[in-house]
Amino acid sequence: MAEVSGSVWTPLASNAHLLEPVLKRAREAGSTPVAAYRAGDKFVDVTAAALVDRIRAVAKGLLASGVAAGDRVALMSHTRLEWTVCDYAILATGGVTVPIYETSSAEQVRWILSDSEAVMALVETPAMAALYQQAADMAPACREALVIDEGALDALTARGAALPDADLDARIAGITVDQLATIIYTSGTTGRPKGCMLTHGNLRANVLQSIDAIKGTLGEGAEVTLLFLPLAHVLAKIISLVCLEWGAKVCYATDTNHLIEELPMAQPTMVVSVPRVFEKVYNGAEHHAQADGKGSIFAKAANVAIDWSTARAAHKPRPVVGFEHAVFDKLVYGKIRAAFGGHLRFAFSGGGPLGDRLTHFFNGIGVKILEGYGLTETSPTLTANRSEAWKPGTVGRPVAGTTIRIADDGEILAKGPQVFQGYWHNPAASEDTFVDGFFRTGDVGELDAEGYLRITGRLKELIVTAAGKNVAPAPLEDRLRAHPLISQAVVIGDRQPFIAALLALDDEAVATWATEHSQPGKKAADLVGNPELRKTLQLAVDDANSSVSRAESIRSFVVLPHDLTIDNDELTPTLKVKRAIVAKRYAEVIEGIYRT
Repeated sequence: MAEVSGSVWTPLASNAHLLEPVLKRAREAGSTPVAAYRAGDKFVDVTAAALVDRIRAVAKGLLASGVAAGDRVALMSHTRLEWTVCDYAILATGGVTVPIYETSSAEQVRWILSDSEAVMALVETPAMAALYQQAADMAPACREALVIDEGALDALTARGAALPDADLDARIAGITVDQLATIIYTSGTTGRPKGCMLTHGNLRANVLQSIDAIKGTLGEGAEVTLLFLPLAHVLAKIISLVCLEWGAKVCYATDTNHLIEELPMAQPTMVVSVPRVFEKVYNGAEHHAQADGKGSIFAKAANVAIDWSTARAAHKPRPVVGFEHAVFDKLVYGKIRAAFGGHLRFAFSGGGPLGDRLTHFFNGIGVKILEGYGLTETSPTLTANRSEAWKPGTVGRPVAGTTIRIADDGEILAKGPQVFQGYWHNPAASEDTFVDGFFRTGDVGELDAEGYLRITGRLKELIVTAAGKNVAPAPLEDRLRAHPLISQAVVIGDRQPFIAALLALDDEAVATWATEHSQPGKKAADLVGNPELRKTLQLAVDDANSSVSRAESIRSFVVLPHDLTIDNDELTPTLKVKRAIVAKRYAEVIEGIYRT
């Protein structure tokens, strides 16, 4: 049983709650910009003092509305400045934030409101308020829903205007690190979402652990990030908390559809994302190059970037590659960096494996991606690559105070101050998720001789073929998604005679391919049986198969008629495939694969 621990951890003081750093920054550097929101064609700065004033005003409104310490308040909104204001305001009352993804269905809203027993809901839009109304009959504890786009924050400010500041100060003074801060419901790739209970201490510890891990990369107060992941997800939440503690400025993106125009406006020095976004950036750059008749140049430039990064990581620089790299920096790499705003130096990737090829590519063009690992239940960061201790293909080493253990069956076990308190209203699940004081992640991995962790799959997603061969689908799926045409891949074959795959295609890439092959206007649904398309996709399958044994290789594949989407409940909000739903939805297709 392998095991490795991070550096020594000093326990937090009892009053080291999440409000402490933002209140301190307002007192000591109140004029410093800590956030920015888009107004017209620019981002408008918000100072630390202005942010805290807004938080306090809304918090007093919540107090006047009857929110008591320990009460749950639901928050459903896109990522925006108001989300952060509401979150901190809820915490300032001693309350508990219950985030709900903006893409959630009425059934999901109903479940979260009911299970959390939220006393109030803050929702962004009238459409979200309508979802609340559909759920209200199953959530009797929820007294009202206020709509942010209809002046909810101003209304709360007015409610609390007459309340003495001392009342709010007393609430804040009573917050301890052991107090519950948020209940984040798992995205539910399988089964009904469970509410993960995270305390102020869990999250504050992970903020400080994360800063310790990346402090060699961060500039002193000079960093800017463009935040576009949903703040309902713990990865985006911890990054925003890290920025406010460190002093970096958080620019709130309008949405992912506006990234191309907003990256140059915000000029971030760092971003945090899930792997799929980086994959789309790479595939988009490759597509544009091919459309301009420069596909071979891009392919050569990509290989040089990867070779250059690989050689440097091994401390074996190659002069010829270095010369080629300098040439392509002007021809290709600079243009990709410009698309990120021109100032991006590094990025953080989480929520799934990125793969060493893409990691080396981006490092080769001048954007170092630091991949880490964690779960909602761990606040989330357990391990991280550092600029000075970076090994592509791994998710780094344990952060301070964290121990990673590999069980006999390969499951990753974790212990540390960031590990959650259990599942809300679900003692049985809470008990099952711990063994010998360690949290059972459900992921499978391995530790190398230097203590770096490599994720190899999900324990429950391991495929066991009819011949008894164990196959981890994730590595195959990662290779398949690297192809420009493939948006998502679902490898199947449990208790079947061979491994197969369902391939969902990228709509934009399919449109380009169809035009190039004299079939303009055709979509994936029109091309599922097209011989030329299948021949192209077979090359991607062959590439994936080259990384595994014959027993693990994909013998057959099917092209799905449309891409997998969040709206169709096939993906989580962080773009993870909901395997059970996809398998059920395409049960006949899967049956057909093994019938032929």
